[in-house]
Amino acid sequence: MPFRKQFWCSGVGVAIVAAAGAALAAGSPATPRAAAQTNTAAAAKARQPDAEERLVQIIALVQNQQLDQALRAAASLTADVPHFQAAQLVYADLLRFRSGQPGALTPAAVAARAAMLPVKHVPLPQAGAAPLPIPAASVQGAQSLEQLQGLQDEIRRRMHGAQSLPTAGQVPSEFLSLSPSVRQVIAIDASQSRLYLLRHDKGQLQLVDSFYVSVGKLGVGKLEEGDQRTPEGIYFIGRQIAGQRLPEFYGKGALTLNYPNDWDKAMGRSGSGIWLHGAPPDQFARLPQASDGCVVLANPDLIALMRTVDKLTPVLIRDQLQWVAPSDASHRQNTEAFHAVLQQWHQAWMQDDPQAALQLATPQWTASAEGQAWQTRMAGLFKGRNVELQDISTYGWKDDKGEIRVANLKLKSREQAQPLSLRQYWRKVGKDWRLFSEDLQNQS
Repeated sequence: MPFRKQFWCSGVGVAIVAAAGAALAAGSPATPRAAAQTNTAAAAKARQPDAEERLVQIIALVQNQQLDQALRAAASLTADVPHFQAAQLVYADLLRFRSGQPGALTPAAVAARAAMLPVKHVPLPQAGAAPLPIPAASVQGAQSLEQLQGLQDEIRRRMHGAQSLPTAGQVPSEFLSLSPSVRQVIAIDASQSRLYLLRHDKGQLQLVDSFYVSVGKLGVGKLEEGDQRTPEGIYFIGRQIAGQRLPEFYGKGALTLNYPNDWDKAMGRSGSGIWLHGAPPDQFARLPQASDGCVVLANPDLIALMRTVDKLTPVLIRDQLQWVAPSDASHRQNTEAFHAVLQQWHQAWMQDDPQAALQLATPQWTASAEGQAWQTRMAGLFKGRNVELQDISTYGWKDDKGEIRVANLKLKSREQAQPLSLRQYWRKVGKDWRLFSEDLQNQS
């Protein structure tokens, strides 16, 4: 029986297509990942597909029953990227079926499936040559049923993430307004293992690219040090750390985040060292939930990100992103309402009315040592001066503990050589917004 017919009769091909179909079922119509990239002169040049795109193309070949081409493409991919275990799993299934063995993507007994480990790259035999035996399980392969299931989940998430991009023009609802100085934003959807890079230009956000990522072993919702969860919230990139300054475990480098932010601290959340970083040298990528809390990318993706983003680039991490049109009435109302609060705060200080300004802050904040220092700093800055409010960016966040706004802004007077850059955290109290933290922006 021809290879293609055998493959489909066995259910292996059906299983791969079913996995792909399930991944796409909840998403928008398929959109090639390359189409999300900006139409610059550099992007217009012939572009080689990356490893994930090649895997998606292999699955598409299987969907179209072009199995010989799929096998050749899988052989090429695993030769070029030998540590890409998800690709090894698909290639191994094709090879196993060709040799008459069941594959890891088809229904089988649990014990049997646990033994189906991805294989190291095996060159395809020449036409007419005897088929090569399936090699023994590689040390690079899955070590357990849990690992195998993780790889299957990775394939599903990659298929969904790479082919079901958000509708053009939509933005994550947490990005309310961005100043011209914000060149890019990052949004991470943990449920889809996806990082979205968006470019900001003239008030509009445009999707530039998206990358597969791994998050904490126990998912998101970090509460304390060592809980193996990735935090959710609005964060900002601090330092870039080159890979040669880090242990190999962190791959080609890292971008630090300011976790815990002031909202996390107010809620008693602890921990530190939450980074975006690369994968170890013996892995192309980690399983969807495999880190101790960091966000892990494949090294080529991490390098591309490090070449693109700036310090203080906002990073949104959500279990599930909510995408909205900037013209959405609720989104626009939230933005305008909070801008009015910032203008009220600015006018109170401009009119030398510290009591009015203090009424916009929480009593706990104004009574604290930090709050006292803030009052002294603001009074000194505004005293007898025309201070402009500049470069405002605002972000929204809501979780089971409350709703907040984060504002990055600058205050500039003629007497200052450089503007004062502030980050403020406001909390909704009843129907009003109250400032509960303010500090100088820094690079941490």
